[in-house]
Amino acid sequence: MVAMIKEDRSRQREWDGTAYEPDPHLWVELEREIPEEICHKALVSYHHAKGFLLPMLNQAIQILPKRRSIVPLDTHAPKIKCFELDLIILTYLLRAQAVDLSGKMVNEKQIAGGETFFRGPHSLNTRSMEGIFGQDKEAFLSAGKRLNGKVKKFGDAAICLPVFPRVPLTLILWEKDDEFPAALKVNFDSTISSHLPLDIIWAMINVVSRWMTLSV
Repeated sequence: MVAMIKEDRSRQREWDGTAYEPDPHLWVELEREIPEEICHKALVSYHHAKGFLLPMLNQAIQILPKRRSIVPLDTHAPKIKCFELDLIILTYLLRAQAVDLSGKMVNEKQIAGGETFFRGPHSLNTRSMEGIFGQDKEAFLSAGKRLNGKVKKFGDAAICLPVFPRVPLTLILWEKDDEFPAALKVNFDSTISSHLPLDIIWAMINVVSRWMTLSV
């Protein structure tokens, strides 16, 4: 995973249980990039005084490279400020490619390298969502809709979340019954590996899981 540094930044922001930040070289790299190229690849907008504006779920996120600042502009979404949120945002801006969505869904094991990576400690974090929504698909769909998700016809309930402009995420819920526990599966567009590496995909699910459970 991308390197981390630990600093006391409590006067600048509130952290969600951690004081880690993304590797500062990500900010250096972002400052060196041509903004217009990032806008084309990541489908974001840019203004020299306002930085990048990134749509994420039901938020607009402002990224100011010179100030090394990431600021959610909307007030109605869950407040999450954490290392992983900043990391996935910076990585998306730097790694996204001008590749259109394929419309073909894949699970994490079908992503190149995913069969080996997404296991053990790197299994996708779906337990909290299974615990909260496992017997309440209506609450699951309501939470997804609050994050600008669109209802899909998979499983007992499914929602497609626009995490980033080129990175939709489909959550598929099977409710608990007399024979089986609740299960929540994650599907990606098959182009996901063009935009995010495996460790960042894993971190993205951690953020989405937290955001979904805060949207109940």
